[in-house]
Amino acid sequence: MIFALLPVKAPPQAKQRLNGFLSAAEREALARIMYEDVLAVLCASRGLDRIVVVTSDEATDRHARGSGALVFEEQEQRSHSHSADAAARRATEMGARTILLIPIDVPLVTPAEIEELIAAAAEAGVVIVPSSDGTGTNALARTPPDAIRSRFGPGSFRAHLDQAKSLGRTVKVLRPPGLVFDVDTPDDAAELLARAPHSRAAQVVRSKWALKS
Repeated sequence: MIFALLPVKAPPQAKQRLNGFLSAAEREALARIMYEDVLAVLCASRGLDRIVVVTSDEATDRHARGSGALVFEEQEQRSHSHSADAAARRATEMGARTILLIPIDVPLVTPAEIEELIAAAAEAGVVIVPSSDGTGTNALARTPPDAIRSRFGPGSFRAHLDQAKSLGRTVKVLRPPGLVFDVDTPDDAAELLARAPHSRAAQVVRSKWALKS
């Protein structure tokens, strides 16, 4: 079985690198919109047996259940990596043989890209999608779910790649344009406006970017 895991940090604490560009309320709105849009893409993607939202946020929990996703409730959020690996263990207990770890801040991801990731996971034990700057990890597929441990954060692409190679895992690197692009900084917001000006996420940052410009 193939599980997609979507860890969701409590939205009021999300997107801290946009602090000073967006207000706390705007950062929360952006995080919620991106989560909802990425979940909708997962729900529209073929080949997934289960979609799981991992969260401690009540509003996210309600939305996920209403969308037909499973919810793994968290009592605390220590780190993205901790949430991902705890969810992977729980998914394994439910029969998962492959997990896809997807972030919420990739608003341009498409179902075709998720399906590309699923297909690659059938051929490689570890599939990594790096961030646009080549240092971070924007998506990770693991077969089995514990093929490697999560090392999200600065330098995570190299950390995941080196760990997989050291363990003898077959590794594949993909760079789908929607999954590679994430929204973390004001410059990312400007790129979002250029690439998807009519998206819901772009609407949150449009007025702020106009003022900044």
